[in-house]
Amino acid sequence: MEFIARNFSWYPENSVASRALSPLLCKLGEVRFPYSIGMRNGHQFTFNLDPYLKTRFLEIGGVEIPFPLPNQIKKELDFAFSFAGNKVVVEVEKSNDEKILYDFMKFHIYFGHGAQFALLFLPNNWPHIHNTLDIFKIGKEHYQQCLEYGFGTPESLERILIVGYEQFTSEGLRLSKAIRQTLIDAEKGAA
Repeated sequence: MEFIARNFSWYPENSVASRALSPLLCKLGEVRFPYSIGMRNGHQFTFNLDPYLKTRFLEIGGVEIPFPLPNQIKKELDFAFSFAGNKVVVEVEKSNDEKILYDFMKFHIYFGHGAQFALLFLPNNWPHIHNTLDIFKIGKEHYQQCLEYGFGTPESLERILIVGYEQFTSEGLRLSKAIRQTLIDAEKGAA
Protein backbone atom coordinates (compact mmCIF):
# COMPACT_ATOMS: atom_id res chain seq x y z
CA MET A 1 0.00 0.00 0.00
CA GLU A 2 1.36 3.36 -1.00
CA PHE A 3 0.69 7.05 -0.50
CA ILE A 4 2.04 10.03 -2.42
CA ALA A 5 3.40 13.26 -0.92
CA ARG A 6 3.18 16.22 -3.29
CA ASN A 7 2.37 19.94 -3.51
CA PHE A 8 5.25 20.89 -1.25
CA SER A 9 5.24 24.41 0.17
CA TRP A 10 7.33 26.00 2.90
CA TYR A 11 7.29 28.59 5.62
CA PRO A 12 8.57 31.18 6.08
CA GLU A 13 8.77 31.85 2.38
CA ASN A 14 11.38 34.61 2.61
CA SER A 15 14.01 33.53 5.12
CA VAL A 16 17.67 32.59 5.05
CA ALA A 17 16.69 28.90 4.95
CA SER A 18 14.13 29.48 2.20
CA ARG A 19 16.60 31.32 -0.01
CA ALA A 20 19.23 28.60 0.45
CA LEU A 21 16.97 25.56 0.12
CA SER A 22 14.06 26.54 -2.14
CA PRO A 23 16.02 25.64 -5.32
CA LEU A 24 16.19 22.08 -4.01
CA LEU A 25 12.66 21.97 -2.59
CA CYS A 26 11.23 23.11 -5.94
CA LYS A 27 12.57 19.88 -7.45
CA LEU A 28 10.88 17.49 -5.01
CA GLY A 29 7.87 16.85 -7.24
CA GLU A 30 6.23 13.89 -5.58
CA VAL A 31 7.46 11.21 -3.22
CA ARG A 32 5.78 7.81 -3.06
CA PHE A 33 5.99 5.98 0.27
CA PRO A 34 4.47 2.91 1.92
CA TYR A 35 2.04 2.92 4.80
CA SER A 36 0.31 0.33 6.95
CA ILE A 37 -2.84 0.27 9.00
CA GLY A 38 -2.78 -1.14 12.52
CA MET A 39 -5.69 -3.20 13.75
CA ARG A 40 -5.37 -1.70 17.25
CA ASN A 41 -5.29 1.83 18.66
CA GLY A 42 -8.14 3.13 16.49
CA HIS A 43 -6.61 1.65 13.32
CA GLN A 44 -3.59 3.92 13.54
CA PHE A 45 -1.79 4.54 10.27
CA THR A 46 1.99 4.14 10.12
CA PHE A 47 3.65 6.30 7.48
CA ASN A 48 7.13 5.48 6.21
CA LEU A 49 7.96 8.72 4.39
CA ASP A 50 11.41 9.40 5.88
CA PRO A 51 13.65 7.05 3.85
CA TYR A 52 11.82 7.82 0.59
CA LEU A 53 12.12 11.55 1.17
CA LYS A 54 15.83 11.09 1.87
CA THR A 55 16.26 9.12 -1.37
CA ARG A 56 14.49 11.87 -3.29
CA PHE A 57 16.76 14.57 -1.84
CA LEU A 58 19.80 12.55 -2.85
CA GLU A 59 18.40 12.15 -6.40
CA ILE A 60 17.91 15.89 -6.88
CA GLY A 61 21.21 17.24 -5.58
CA GLY A 62 21.61 16.53 -1.88
CA VAL A 63 24.66 14.63 -0.66
CA GLU A 64 24.27 12.19 2.22
CA ILE A 65 26.31 13.09 5.29
CA PRO A 66 26.62 11.62 8.77
CA PHE A 67 25.40 13.82 11.58
CA PRO A 68 26.34 12.42 14.98
CA LEU A 69 23.98 13.59 17.69
CA PRO A 70 24.96 15.05 21.04
CA ASN A 71 24.29 12.89 24.10
CA GLN A 72 21.31 14.99 25.27
CA ILE A 73 19.28 13.94 22.21
CA LYS A 74 17.76 10.52 22.86
CA LYS A 75 16.02 10.06 19.51
CA GLU A 76 17.81 9.84 16.18
CA LEU A 77 17.10 12.55 13.65
CA ASP A 78 15.43 11.32 10.49
CA PHE A 79 18.36 12.15 8.18
CA ALA A 80 20.91 14.77 7.19
CA PHE A 81 22.34 15.87 3.88
CA SER A 82 24.53 18.55 2.40
CA PHE A 83 23.40 20.99 -0.27
CA ALA A 84 25.52 23.82 -1.69
CA GLY A 85 28.01 23.32 1.13
CA ASN A 86 25.38 23.55 3.88
CA LYS A 87 24.61 20.80 6.39
CA VAL A 88 20.84 20.26 6.57
CA VAL A 89 19.08 18.16 9.21
CA VAL A 90 15.59 16.81 8.58
CA GLU A 91 12.75 15.77 10.85
CA VAL A 92 9.51 14.34 9.45
CA GLU A 93 6.60 14.71 11.85
CA LYS A 94 3.79 12.69 10.30
CA SER A 95 1.00 13.17 12.81
CA ASN A 96 1.99 14.39 16.25
CA ASP A 97 1.71 18.18 16.40
CA GLU A 98 2.69 18.06 20.09
CA LYS A 99 6.28 17.22 19.07
CA ILE A 100 6.76 20.29 16.86
CA LEU A 101 8.14 22.48 19.65
CA TYR A 102 10.47 19.66 20.70
CA ASP A 103 11.70 19.50 17.09
CA PHE A 104 12.42 23.24 17.19
CA MET A 105 14.45 22.74 20.37
CA LYS A 106 16.38 19.84 18.80
CA PHE A 107 17.13 22.02 15.76
CA HIS A 108 18.80 24.58 18.03
CA ILE A 109 20.97 21.82 19.48
CA TYR A 110 21.83 20.63 15.95
CA PHE A 111 22.79 24.21 15.03
CA GLY A 112 25.19 24.18 17.96
CA HIS A 113 26.74 21.02 16.51
CA GLY A 114 27.34 22.22 12.95
CA ALA A 115 24.03 22.17 11.08
CA GLN A 116 23.38 25.29 9.02
CA PHE A 117 19.69 24.57 8.30
CA ALA A 118 16.82 22.41 9.50
CA LEU A 119 13.77 21.15 7.62
CA LEU A 120 10.61 20.06 9.41
CA PHE A 121 8.14 18.21 7.18
CA LEU A 122 4.49 18.41 8.25
CA PRO A 123 1.40 17.16 6.38
CA ASN A 124 -1.36 19.54 5.32
CA ASN A 125 -3.85 16.70 5.60
CA TRP A 126 -3.37 14.15 8.33
CA PRO A 127 -6.42 11.88 8.48
CA HIS A 128 -7.52 11.26 12.05
CA ILE A 129 -10.44 9.20 13.30
CA HIS A 130 -12.34 12.41 14.19
CA ASN A 131 -11.27 14.84 11.44
CA THR A 132 -8.49 15.80 9.03
CA LEU A 133 -5.80 17.90 10.70
CA ASP A 134 -3.57 20.50 9.01
CA ILE A 135 -0.34 19.83 10.91
CA PHE A 136 1.53 22.25 8.60
CA LYS A 137 -0.77 25.09 9.70
CA ILE A 138 -0.20 24.18 13.34
CA GLY A 139 3.58 24.20 12.72
CA LYS A 140 3.39 27.70 11.23
CA GLU A 141 1.43 28.88 14.26
CA HIS A 142 4.03 27.39 16.61
CA TYR A 143 6.82 29.06 14.61
CA GLN A 144 5.11 32.46 15.01
CA GLN A 145 4.60 31.81 18.73
CA CYS A 146 8.32 31.03 19.07
CA LEU A 147 9.13 34.40 17.50
CA GLU A 148 6.54 36.23 19.60
CA TYR A 149 7.53 34.71 22.94
CA GLY A 150 11.30 34.37 22.45
CA PHE A 151 11.59 30.59 22.12
CA GLY A 152 14.76 30.89 20.04
CA THR A 153 16.34 33.93 18.47
CA PRO A 154 15.02 35.33 15.19
CA GLU A 155 18.42 34.52 13.64
CA SER A 156 18.23 30.84 14.59
CA LEU A 157 14.55 30.53 13.65
CA GLU A 158 15.43 31.92 10.19
CA ARG A 159 17.47 28.75 9.70
CA ILE A 160 14.41 26.52 10.22
CA LEU A 161 12.09 25.84 7.32
CA ILE A 162 8.74 24.14 7.80
CA VAL A 163 7.75 22.17 4.72
CA GLY A 164 4.12 21.26 4.18
CA TYR A 165 2.88 18.59 1.82
CA GLU A 166 -0.39 17.05 0.78
CA GLN A 167 -0.94 13.31 1.02
CA PHE A 168 -2.77 11.31 -1.64
CA THR A 169 -3.60 7.68 -2.22
CA SER A 170 -1.90 5.94 -5.14
CA GLU A 171 -5.19 6.44 -7.01
CA GLY A 172 -4.88 10.22 -6.57
CA LEU A 173 -7.46 10.72 -3.81
CA ARG A 174 -6.51 13.40 -1.27
CA LEU A 175 -6.30 11.85 2.20
CA SER A 176 -9.12 12.82 4.53
CA LYS A 177 -11.10 11.34 7.40
CA ALA A 178 -13.50 9.74 4.90
CA ILE A 179 -10.73 8.27 2.72
CA ARG A 180 -9.03 6.98 5.87
CA GLN A 181 -12.20 5.10 6.82
CA THR A 182 -12.52 3.69 3.29
CA LEU A 183 -8.95 2.35 3.50
CA ILE A 184 -9.60 0.83 6.93
CA ASP A 185 -12.78 -0.84 5.69
CA ALA A 186 -10.92 -2.27 2.69
CA GLU A 187 -8.16 -3.58 4.98
CA LYS A 188 -10.74 -5.23 7.26
CA GLY A 189 -12.41 -6.83 4.23
CA ALA A 190 -9.09 -8.23 3.03
CA ALA A 191 -8.28 -9.77 6.43
